[in-house]
Amino acid sequence: MPEQRDFYEAWVDFTVKDAKGKTLQESGFLRPDGELDPSAHSFTNRIINDKGEFNDRHQIWHNRVLAYNNTIQSGRSQLVRYRFRVPKDLTGQFSIAATVKYRRFNQHFIDYAMNQKHYPQPIVEMAGQTRAFTLGDNSPVKPDADENKEWMRWNNYGIALLDAQQYAASVRAFERVATLRPDYADAFTNQAVVQILWEKYDDARPNLAKALELLPGDPRALYYRALVERNAGEVKDAITDLEAALAKYPRSRDALRELGFSYYQQHNYPRAREIYEQLQGVDPDDLAAHYNLAILYRRLGQKDKASLEAARFADQKDDPTAAVYALQFLRRHPEVANESVVWHAHDITGDPVKHSDKIEYTYMSGGGE
Repeated sequence: MPEQRDFYEAWVDFTVKDAKGKTLQESGFLRPDGELDPSAHSFTNRIINDKGEFNDRHQIWHNRVLAYNNTIQSGRSQLVRYRFRVPKDLTGQFSIAATVKYRRFNQHFIDYAMNQKHYPQPIVEMAGQTRAFTLGDNSPVKPDADENKEWMRWNNYGIALLDAQQYAASVRAFERVATLRPDYADAFTNQAVVQILWEKYDDARPNLAKALELLPGDPRALYYRALVERNAGEVKDAITDLEAALAKYPRSRDALRELGFSYYQQHNYPRAREIYEQLQGVDPDDLAAHYNLAILYRRLGQKDKASLEAARFADQKDDPTAAVYALQFLRRHPEVANESVVWHAHDITGDPVKHSDKIEYTYMSGGGE
């Protein structure tokens, strides 16, 4: 999705219908004025100003903080969870449909930009799926011929769980991938990634060893092995692995950032400075480069350069007080407050009819590698 994610609009339309096609519950509908259901799961972010208000017209000069960011990054997946009740008088089958929809701008912004109320826009259905259920037990449904293979679906599921900070479930998902595709090196690297974020560094080692056995010299596995090594105080080994990864991907910001810090830990300040300068050649706004170069230049006697980097860091770093504005916005808008929590469910409420069992359904969007 393009960078102007606050006014581009992609969302999930989730519907529950009875056997006759009558809609029982829906999240992600469009209101009569064209505005999206405010509690819908939208793949967007909310940019807040210093009044705790949403910058609804993309006034970037007023940006202070993100209240949340639900956009899907490249190679990632996302879980969207829904909870609803089935009416007691429902008989026979009912269906659940989840569709990712997209339009160029949200309705509020396009009405403002075109100076016209309810300005019409085409809506694209990017992906969707429908499943039919009966009340009671349901047998597993075989995947459609055009769906991703089972190992890939488990892999995408694991990525989504990882981003939702569900580490134990994420590891189990990647273990399933390894069972289905024992030749797939990333199945083991992905387990290690979760274990590193979970701070279970020793558990990550055998998985990285297996990944490198399957795919010798894999820069991704080398990068994560370097993090494990450095955490154990094996800085020299970490530097060797990071330099090997950079030999294949010399513009990797993450690898440059970690290599610079590794040299810094060795007190090799000239080499650390060179690496952070390389990082700035890739990303002039990298905060870690500004921060560490301010220290390194001062230790190397280059006080003018140190002051310049310190000023750049101070100018670009996050404002620690800005979270207050995000909290103000979320308190005023409880319909979207849950979106700031990485693991949440959308409770769909309908008409006050008699209800029976509550059903929880998970829809996954996106895809990983």
